[in-house]
Amino acid sequence: MRSWRLSGAPAPTSGAGSRPFVRRRIGQALGQARALGLALGLGLASLGAQALGCRTATPAEAAVYTLPQLMPGVTSPRDGTCFIGGLKVPGSDGTLLSANVFLPRQDPNGARAPGVMFISSWAAADFFEYVGQQQRLAQQGYVAFAYTARGFWGSEGTVGVAGPADVADASAMLDWISANTPADPQRLASAGISYGAGLSLLAAAKDGRIKAVVAMSGWAALIEQMYRNEVPNPIWLDILQLSGQLTGRLDPLVANYNSLLQNPDTPAARISEIATWAWARSPSSGLPQLNARQVPVMLVKNWQDDMFSPNSSMALFAQLTGPKKLLLQSGIHASAELPGAVLGVDQHIWTQAQRWLARWLKNEANGIDTEPKVDLQPKFAGYREQLSNWPAPELKTQALYLQPRGAVRWDWRCVCTRGWTGGLGSAPSGDTVSDRIGNALDTTASSGPLPVLSPLMESVGLPVINHQATILWGNGIRYEGDWLRSPLKLRGIPSLQLRVKPSQARGMAVAYLYDVDAAGFGTLITHGARAWHQAQPGQVMTLNLDLVATAYDAPAGHYLALVLDTRDPLYGPPVRAGESFEYSLEFAPGQTQRLTLQSR
Repeated sequence: MRSWRLSGAPAPTSGAGSRPFVRRRIGQALGQARALGLALGLGLASLGAQALGCRTATPAEAAVYTLPQLMPGVTSPRDGTCFIGGLKVPGSDGTLLSANVFLPRQDPNGARAPGVMFISSWAAADFFEYVGQQQRLAQQGYVAFAYTARGFWGSEGTVGVAGPADVADASAMLDWISANTPADPQRLASAGISYGAGLSLLAAAKDGRIKAVVAMSGWAALIEQMYRNEVPNPIWLDILQLSGQLTGRLDPLVANYNSLLQNPDTPAARISEIATWAWARSPSSGLPQLNARQVPVMLVKNWQDDMFSPNSSMALFAQLTGPKKLLLQSGIHASAELPGAVLGVDQHIWTQAQRWLARWLKNEANGIDTEPKVDLQPKFAGYREQLSNWPAPELKTQALYLQPRGAVRWDWRCVCTRGWTGGLGSAPSGDTVSDRIGNALDTTASSGPLPVLSPLMESVGLPVINHQATILWGNGIRYEGDWLRSPLKLRGIPSLQLRVKPSQARGMAVAYLYDVDAAGFGTLITHGARAWHQAQPGQVMTLNLDLVATAYDAPAGHYLALVLDTRDPLYGPPVRAGESFEYSLEFAPGQTQRLTLQSR
C-alpha cells in the first residue's frame, strides 16, 4: 500500500536520519494545517476525498474493480466509497501511527458524515483487522477510520498497555479525522475489539467528542483479568506477552509484571503496585466521566473468554447510568466478532453495533435504545433472548446449601455407602464435620484439558465432559443436587460462600459446576478459582468465590454437581512446584456454605 503524504511534500530520498526527521516535520505541518483548517472552517466535507488523493476510476479500473484495498485512492464505481491506506498520522507526542480510512460517497451538498474511529487490538493492525466492517460502514455513509495502537506493527513508539500516551493518541486521531476527512466533529464514535475496546472506553472518558462507544471483548478492571481472586492467568498472560513481543515493542514493565504475578513468592506490596498500575488502565476508573456525560456504551462479551472473562465487564455495565447495551454469546476471546470485523460478514453482534451507531450518530429512531438492555445467547443454544437490564430483576435467586460428605460409611437407612459425595440441598447442614482434600494429585475435573483449544471447541458446541466417578476422593469433593423436575435456565454469575480451614498460609480452591446426566457424565457449565496467600494455618476463614458468568439450560432429569479441587491448567498455582497443601470445608450448626444461582 502506498503512503499518503501532504500534497507537495517530497519523500526523503537520502540521508540515514532524514526519513524520521521529515516524517516528524510532516506531522508538525499536519498539526498546523489542522489548526488553520479548523480555525477557518474550511470545507473539508467536500474536499476530504480529494485532499486524501481519491480519484475517479478509469474505465479499465472500473471493469476490474473488486476490493477497495486493492485499488487505494480509487473511488469505487459501485458505491462511491474510497479507501486510503498506508497513512502515517501523528499521535499525541508526534509519534507516527499507522492508519487507514474508508470514505463514504461524497455528499452532493457538501454535508459532513458521521465518523467511527476503530482502534486496533493487541498485536493486530489497521491494515487487516477492521477493513470488512469499515467498508460496510462507509457504504452506510460513515467515515470509517482505523489506526494501529502505538508500538505495534508499523506504528512507532512503545506499547504502554493502554497508558496515558495511548489514550492521548485517540484524541490526536480524532483531531486528524476532523481536520482531514469529511467526518463531522460533533458526530464521532470510537469502537474496537480487545485492546481497542478498552482504549475506546478510556478515550471516551477523557474526550467529550466521542458520542458513542462499541467495545467488544474488552476489559473493565485490568487487575481482575490478570490476577482475579488472587489467581494469576498464566496462559493468557504469556500469550499477550509473546504476541506483543512478536508484533511490537513492549515496555519492559510488561514482562516484569507478568513474572511477578506468576511467582507465588511475590510480596503483597508488589502485587499492590501492579494493581495501582492496572487501575489507571481500567475503563472502570473512567466511570464518573462516562456517567457524567451519559455516553452511550455498547459492550460485547463472549462466555468462553478466558483472557477477559465477562464478570468485570458485567459489573461495569451495571454501574453505567447512560444509554447502554450488553451482548453476550459463545466464543473465546474476540472469536465471535472477528469475522464481521475482518470480512464484513453479516453477524448479529455487528448488526446491533451498526444500529447502535446509527441511533447515536445519525439520530435514527431504530428502537435499540428502548429495547431490553441485555441480549444474550445461552451456551450450546441456537436462540437468543433478552433481559431488561443487568442485574436483571426478572431473574430468580436460589441458594443451594452444601451438605457434607463426611467419612466413607455404610448407612443402613438407605442400604448404601455414604461419604463418596456430599449434597446440595435447600437447607443448611446441622452437622459438625469436615471435608478435607489435598493437592498431591489433580482430579479429572477441569476447565478444559487443553487451554484455549477446549473453550474454543466448547464455543462451537463441543462441551467439556467429565464422568463424575473419576474424580479422586482425596483430591476433590463432589456435592450433588437433586434430580431436576423441570428445565433450569441458569443466567448470570454463580457464587460460592465457603468455610475453609487451610493447612498453610497459601493454597487455592478451584470450583466447577456441572450438569450431570443419569449415567454420571457431567457437562461443564462454568468454573472459577480463588487463592489465599496470607491465611492463618488451621484457622477457619470465609472464602467468597464468583464463578465465570454463564447462561446455560440444564434439562429435566439431570442434576447439578459442584466439584471442588486444588488445581487447574487455566489457573496459576499459589505455591511452588512440588509444594503441598490441604484444606477442609468446615461444617457446623448455624454456619452455612452455599452455592447461589440465578435463573429464569
